[in-house]
Amino acid sequence: MPIFWRPQFRIGHDDIDADHRYLILLINTVELVLRFPDDPRNVELALTELRRYAEDHFEREERIQIAYGYLHLDQHKLEHRALLAELDILVQRIHATLEDSDGGVEGVKAQSGEITAFLRKWLVDHVMKSDMQLVPLFRKSVVR
Repeated sequence: MPIFWRPQFRIGHDDIDADHRYLILLINTVELVLRFPDDPRNVELALTELRRYAEDHFEREERIQIAYGYLHLDQHKLEHRALLAELDILVQRIHATLEDSDGGVEGVKAQSGEITAFLRKWLVDHVMKSDMQLVPLFRKSVVR
């Protein structure tokens, strides 16, 4: 089941909110290609784009935090690095399953629910817990 953008995901910064919307779209795409992985190239493309965009988003979000003088930037950066590391492990696992003669496409299909649940939690937990701490910053501050 796909994730849909909800008003409670809104951080209050247009660039960050747009990034979060696109990350939701990418996670929904990964879910689709994992459920129907008949062409492993589609799985590879979706995972590569999710990883690339997540890294770009984290860098952009950190630059915005610097511009607004966010006091917890270092901790937020650490969370971003940890999230990317988790995503890298997941991607490696999917690749290993696809390459395994006993796993392959059917192995990916069998794991698709678990993987997409992880990705949903990965994104939604970060947005709802860590990024929500930015909301007061955007309400009160003017970019320096």
